[in-house]
Amino acid sequence: MKKGHKAEKVNSAIKKALSEIFIYDMPLKDNLLTIVRVETSPDLSKADVYITALRDVEDLSDELNRKKGYIGHLLGERIKIRKIPDLRFIPIPQTTI
Repeated sequence: MKKGHKAEKVNSAIKKALSEIFIYDMPLKDNLLTIVRVETSPDLSKADVYITALRDVEDLSDELNRKKGYIGHLLGERIKIRKIPDLRFIPIPQTTI
């Protein structure tokens, strides 16, 4: 199923805003976080945020999921949409090359 323009725009805005949050508001000490992609549900009530990290991506995703309320609050200050989606951080393990 093809995603609509609105969903792609919201996904992009969330990805950009979360990147800024992790740089300026919640810098991670001794780790590097990359947001790979964001996928929102069709009604924009939920957002899956796929992340990878330099190390301990599983632990980092658990920590971010515990802080998702605060991260959602910061997200609401950065983007203007009617309702901020419920965030879920999903780790993507690093593969060795």
